[in-house]
Amino acid sequence: MKHLLLFASLALAVSSTAEETRSITLKDLPLLFADDSGVASSSGVKRTVHPARTRPQPVLEGSVPQEGSRVYLTGSVYHGEATGLLSMWYAGHPDLPGGKKPKVAGFRGGKGNFVLYATSKDGITWERPALGLHEFQGSKANNIIYDFHSPSVLLDATDPDPARRYKMLGSLTGAYYSATSPDGLTWTGPKEPIVKSSDNITLTQDPRTGEYLAFLRKYPTIIRGYPRRTVWLARSKDFIAWSKPELVFAPDEQDDAWAAATTGQRTEVNNMSVFPHAAGFLGFPTIFRVTATDRPASELSHGQSGTDGTLDVQLITSVDGRQWQRTEKREPIIARGAAGGFDGGSIFGVCSTAVHVGDKTWVYYTGISTTHGAPMPPKRIAIGRAEWRRHGFVSLDAGPESARVETQPLRLSISQLVVNADAAGGELRVGLQEADGRPIAGFSLEECMPLNVDDMRWTPKWGSSATPPTDRPLRVVVAMKNSRLFSLSCAQPRP
Repeated sequence: MKHLLLFASLALAVSSTAEETRSITLKDLPLLFADDSGVASSSGVKRTVHPARTRPQPVLEGSVPQEGSRVYLTGSVYHGEATGLLSMWYAGHPDLPGGKKPKVAGFRGGKGNFVLYATSKDGITWERPALGLHEFQGSKANNIIYDFHSPSVLLDATDPDPARRYKMLGSLTGAYYSATSPDGLTWTGPKEPIVKSSDNITLTQDPRTGEYLAFLRKYPTIIRGYPRRTVWLARSKDFIAWSKPELVFAPDEQDDAWAAATTGQRTEVNNMSVFPHAAGFLGFPTIFRVTATDRPASELSHGQSGTDGTLDVQLITSVDGRQWQRTEKREPIIARGAAGGFDGGSIFGVCSTAVHVGDKTWVYYTGISTTHGAPMPPKRIAIGRAEWRRHGFVSLDAGPESARVETQPLRLSISQLVVNADAAGGELRVGLQEADGRPIAGFSLEECMPLNVDDMRWTPKWGSSATPPTDRPLRVVVAMKNSRLFSLSCAQPRP
């Protein structure tokens, strides 16, 4: 009997541990509904992808010598909630006679790009502080901080070493490299590369494991007979040793349906930025429809690419960063702008972070006024801003019939569940259950006071006035009519 009781106790402990492992923590990141990674079951809802609103004019374009006539953003933008100031890490490409690379003491050159730093109070007007760190053209009164191509910066609050609080990946000639910084301005990096390949790269972190994820181009990848740009993943637990890159996202046959195979037309993936959420990741790949390639150098002007075509941005999803699923109808979530506009030809790359300010979510991007392979001029490359309602990339929508969404077990970090939903003209209620589906007294759907307006920070209230438990995982049940559900979070509600 003692053995049976011991076995039962062990089984219960293992079961409890497994339940904790399967639960999703709501802490700093919201639970989004771009896929079913956080959904246990649903009925009566449809998933809607919401394309961004973009501005007709760029928020930043080349205007100083260290930027040249083109600026790029695969880098990062962060919002300092305490100061209200936004910080941007981006790249400029100085225009020097004969295409010479800029010379700066201690810099290695690479593709001739500078990593630059700018700040803004409103996210539209950007200031270039005179940092005094590196001399260029006889002056240190500039915003130059490093020399990577395709810089991507991560603000890592989890690293106990303050000297490594900021982390950056980028490329130089032939390889990708890393660098660290205590303040995001003064950087040091190892001499040895992390991967022997180079071009575009973005950096993020898995919030569940703390692992660093680098999404990079490893060209060429031969797919269906053609060399293509594709997305590869390298991983690191300490930002020092990196795994061998593995192919994680490439164009499929449906992506090539538009192309005339006899002419060599095809689809490629130029680069991809990745944003974590509570149950997985959103990917923003730039889909490159190649109309011409391998044009001889004799036909190209200085700085012109031998590959031509248009690019826009789609949305894909993943639970682990390795296996990715498409969102249908494969339409752009950031589309090209009007013909003749700064982004009318291509969306070349997307910021490696999303910015959430008030009731808005912003994603900054690189816009090109022409196709990828056009000469400069007339090609113009500048930075624009895509805009959504807060966490508004995707919603689960209900019509006039009753609909229901039940989440996977969630572990709330604070006793304050926040719902982002539009129930104007409809109704939405929230109930809570134990992780195994048993009801929790006082938190039923019927006891929930309904939401009947559009509210991005709605805090459900129940008749019992009790607050949600935080000592164990629980399931959130949402009952909806004529409403849209965007996200769940434990972010502090409005004052």
